[in-house]
Amino acid sequence: MAEDKNDILAYAIENFTKFGSKRFSMDELAKNLGISKKTLYKHFSSKEELVKESLTHYLGKIKSNIDDYMLINHNEEQPLTTIIYIYKQGLITFQEINPSFLHGLNKYYPNAYKVYSQLKNDIVWDIVCPLLKKAQGLGQVRKNVKVELVCSLFLARMEETVYSKANLFREYSIHELLDHIIINNLRGILTLEYLKKSPLKW
Repeated sequence: MAEDKNDILAYAIENFTKFGSKRFSMDELAKNLGISKKTLYKHFSSKEELVKESLTHYLGKIKSNIDDYMLINHNEEQPLTTIIYIYKQGLITFQEINPSFLHGLNKYYPNAYKVYSQLKNDIVWDIVCPLLKKAQGLGQVRKNVKVELVCSLFLARMEETVYSKANLFREYSIHELLDHIIINNLRGILTLEYLKKSPLKW
């Protein structure tokens, strides 16, 4: 029996991301957790609230991992390595999530989808974009590169890329996807001097 709210959130998001938020009902959740539906509604007034809170719980862990990594590496002169780390975490997350989960969020639970969209935007525009500008200031990214445009064209669109084909993760490894979606694009904006002395790796 799991009546702890955090346990419920963890179990809920595990099933929502696997089966889709619409298909996995409150009845199934209560039954599988070994609690009554009444107990479930003590914590959450509606299914949308549960979906939103469980997603917030899940995304919070991802953001915490990124924050911890940046705290450890805050003095490094390799901002591009941090960007690669962030997108590796993103790919791992997308591999865990059934595409129907995000599509269902957008369709049925718009408030929960806003939580996801906000975090995605915050990561791209508040973390990745400044890191790219830092790399540009260090002479790693070419001066004529428009960093915001780079973010808009490919760094903000990884979800669309990996979900453009349902079995992409079955055909390619995380390493291959990271290399082709992120690293190869980053190589295209780097200075020759930086590429010669420090090839991108992860």
